[in-house]
Amino acid sequence: MKKVTVYLSEDTYEVLNNLSSRRKESISLIARKILEKGLTEESAKDGMDAVTEAVRKAMRDVLRPTEDRLAKLMAKAAVAAATAMYMNVQTIADLGKHNAVEIYNEARVKAVAYLKERDDNE
Repeated sequence: MKKVTVYLSEDTYEVLNNLSSRRKESISLIARKILEKGLTEESAKDGMDAVTEAVRKAMRDVLRPTEDRLAKLMAKAAVAAATAMYMNVQTIADLGKHNAVEIYNEARVKAVAYLKERDDNE
């Protein structure tokens, strides 16, 4: 064993002294037990932090290709939707309807309402 000298506040020393009296153990023994327990817990936390970080990194590496693919698909879907939207407005106008923009705005309101609806599966 190695000897270590530690200075404690009066309050901490009193708590340690009272604990020693109740347990009928030496102050040194109690201090060693508390210190060993604290160090063990800190080491476990450090180990858990390392494991948690490794798992997170592995998950990021595994999910990144899927996330990238989904982002590309969403971008393509947005372009396709915008193209269809403008083609529909142009088609309505070409058919001789003078209120194509009004029809578009009404359809957009209905689309937003549709998107806000809950599915029965949720």
